[in-house]
Amino acid sequence: MKKTVSVNIKGINFLIEEDAYETLERYLNRLKQNLHNQEGADEIVEDIEIRIAELCSKKLDDTKEVVELQDIQSILETLGDPAQFIDDDNEESSHKEQSDYTEYDYTHSKKEKRLFRDTDNAQIAGVCQGIANFFNIDVVIIRVVWALIFFFGGFGFLLYVILWIVVPKANTSIDRLRMKGKPITVENVREEVEQAADKIKKGSKKFANNLRNEDSYSNHINMIGRFITVAFGLFFILMAVGQLIAFLVFILGGFQFIPAKTDTGFLSLTQIGELVLSNPGDVSTAWIGGLMVSISSILFCFLLGFFLIVKMKSKWTKLTLWGLFTTGVIGLIICISLGIRTGRDMTISGEIEKTIGHIDTEQLVILPINSIATSDPNLKIKSTNRPWLTEIKGNDIYESEIRFSYKESKDSLFHVYETAECHAHTVEKAVKRAKNIRHEVNLVGDTLSIGTNYHYPKSDKFRNQQVRMIIEIPKDKTVLFNGTIIKLGDDDFYEEDSDYPKEYGRLHNDGSYGHYD
Repeated sequence: MKKTVSVNIKGINFLIEEDAYETLERYLNRLKQNLHNQEGADEIVEDIEIRIAELCSKKLDDTKEVVELQDIQSILETLGDPAQFIDDDNEESSHKEQSDYTEYDYTHSKKEKRLFRDTDNAQIAGVCQGIANFFNIDVVIIRVVWALIFFFGGFGFLLYVILWIVVPKANTSIDRLRMKGKPITVENVREEVEQAADKIKKGSKKFANNLRNEDSYSNHINMIGRFITVAFGLFFILMAVGQLIAFLVFILGGFQFIPAKTDTGFLSLTQIGELVLSNPGDVSTAWIGGLMVSISSILFCFLLGFFLIVKMKSKWTKLTLWGLFTTGVIGLIICISLGIRTGRDMTISGEIEKTIGHIDTEQLVILPINSIATSDPNLKIKSTNRPWLTEIKGNDIYESEIRFSYKESKDSLFHVYETAECHAHTVEKAVKRAKNIRHEVNLVGDTLSIGTNYHYPKSDKFRNQQVRMIIEIPKDKTVLFNGTIIKLGDDDFYEEDSDYPKEYGRLHNDGSYGHYD
């Protein structure tokens, strides 16, 4: 039968055998005595008491409620002999004192590695530094890996915030020892406290120097400057994320968002490029230039924002940013040169005119031919989705919006002409493309039937192809167009010999017609 006592160790109550309590008390007294000249002695003793309370708790369970002597001896063996840390002046007395406490051997404890946030060496919240301590690798490697996760995975920021919330901060010297995987002994606790004290001294000295060298106004300016720097860093990172999303969706993903009526839906950037650029080589060049601009811009914005936030300044930082900037400029030059080359293919206009016929009648009737007309006489198509101006079928591009120009005839006949216009870098090429434009026009009796759209080969590309109907109307005669009566009136500003039309009109792809005086 053994006598027990109730003790409170750092706020936790324990039942402990009396001889175990006496052993523990002697240990703590020796620790305090041996550390009384040490800087941070109180903090060391407090951390050791916290560790003792933690280890005592692990010795108890539902079947054991009393801390026994062998438990205390095991705990003290884990913590180490405090006599190791006394000054050399007291070494002789320490050997004598140590001989009185040979009831147990002091050994180092096993390592208890845990993940903590190292805020003492943190750039933001200490997550990367804590992971580097846990795996015992350079923190730069962790930060680079994290940047790659952020950029390519897209979830790096959210993961960082989660770890910021979940992973505890290393508050005590024991936490810092666990974070580094070091044994929790009196020696290691003392070293950790001394390192912390040394860091505080350096910080205090730096702060004092700042106070001597800079006035409060300068400090406020520096704080404001730091805030602005971080704000710009976040702005650049958000810009990089936005560019990355756009790059993945519109370029790599081939998202079809450009309105056009095709068998597969809208047009993507790649598809519209194939219809605008002159040849497949230009398409490949555009891909190269576009990728250079996009990827370098995304990386540049992300790394610049990251460097601004963490205040990372080095030769490699500058070289990386300049390399990305140069790559982006080269890609931009490629795209601009390609744009100039494509624009050159649209500078010269070629136009051909075709005579449809001449007719002597009191009224010319114009009927639109709907491209999807029905054979059922009881059905009349009122609309075929007027917003669609471009449609791609097979190897042909279909466009609508047939333009009309009305002039005054110089005789008593109606004169009907059709012009087709296209652009290229030479007149010959433009005329050749204009000849490839197909448009349905039929003049039978006093009725002019006109298709609502025209088409041309995809190989001719988008080169501002247009079709215009020119109708010369005799004086006092009219044109009937979908219920609209067109008659040229007197115009004081219109010269009789002028080639300019007096009135205009436009036939839409759904067969509707708009007239403009």
